[in-house]
Amino acid sequence: MIKVYLVEDEPLVRRGIISIMPFERYGMQLVGEASSAEEAMAALAQTDVDLVFTDISMPGMSGLDFIRELKLRKPNIRAVVLTCHQDFDYLQQALRLGAIDYMVKTLFDEESVEALLGRVSAHIRQAAQAGGQAQDAETVKDKEELSKKWSGLSWLIVEDEYETLLHRSRTQLRLTDWRDLLIDAHRQWRLLLPALQKLSDLEQALAAAGSPGELGEAVSAYRREARRLLRDTMYSEEVVASVVRALEMVGQLEGDKLSQADICKAINMSISYFSKCFKEIVGVPFVLYMQDRNIRMAQHLLQTTNYPIYLIAERSGFQDEKYFGKIFRLKTGLSPSEHRLRSRGN
Repeated sequence: MIKVYLVEDEPLVRRGIISIMPFERYGMQLVGEASSAEEAMAALAQTDVDLVFTDISMPGMSGLDFIRELKLRKPNIRAVVLTCHQDFDYLQQALRLGAIDYMVKTLFDEESVEALLGRVSAHIRQAAQAGGQAQDAETVKDKEELSKKWSGLSWLIVEDEYETLLHRSRTQLRLTDWRDLLIDAHRQWRLLLPALQKLSDLEQALAAAGSPGELGEAVSAYRREARRLLRDTMYSEEVVASVVRALEMVGQLEGDKLSQADICKAINMSISYFSKCFKEIVGVPFVLYMQDRNIRMAQHLLQTTNYPIYLIAERSGFQDEKYFGKIFRLKTGLSPSEHRLRSRGN
């Protein structure tokens, strides 16, 4: 039986999650719940748990910090993140920290919940079957390196990098490890480059693959489809590669500032031409792409810290507090202060 622990600061939401989740149907048992990450960490020190479902935005210790701490103290516990928004920046961070799946709370329905629990239980069973013997340090290092490379986008563009990555994965990873790694990476690709959401769902093909060769074929087919999508923008491979590199630079940010001029200098492209290419390849103008990213970052800081508004504006990439407030209201319908109060139930 997979022992489950739920961490969610809103009591009504916790009760709703418990009522809609058919844990027993998937070999799971809810063994505890907490209203904060701090409370959960104290309980988990005394409780045998295999899996935690955690809100990503909570007062005090955030869901991301909770997952990071779990990785250090309880590396065998898996995590699934719960969020109110499909926030690609924070979901991406959660996946990088080791979360195995996520669920948008506003999209809870029977079909989505069943699919989530099916994926998670399969993941844990496969990991248990494959994990009878501990991996040595070198194997763990290889897996982390391959995970980082697969989670980027450059393998879509650079042929030699892709071939090397494919060969190393086939020879150095167990089937279940490689499948899980690719499933996690696939979710990050779609968050980093939204245009990829137009492609067929790779996860079904990965789940059906019964050998490393079949996994490789599934990834190769997806790569061909993705390259065709990018090629249809009519830009050269060199230009597409430069925009992909820019997306990876943005995706690696965790609160740091990076201007369009900085990116253009790094990829050796004029600002005007980059703006045109970015919009047509990614689907939205760079300014709006970064604005949306920065607003999501600000929402997270408003929900999880008591920083003053001017500091949140600065840490979210806005140099002017008034402009930040104007854009925040435009994007969310609320002022930053109103969002903070509402997110905390006041």
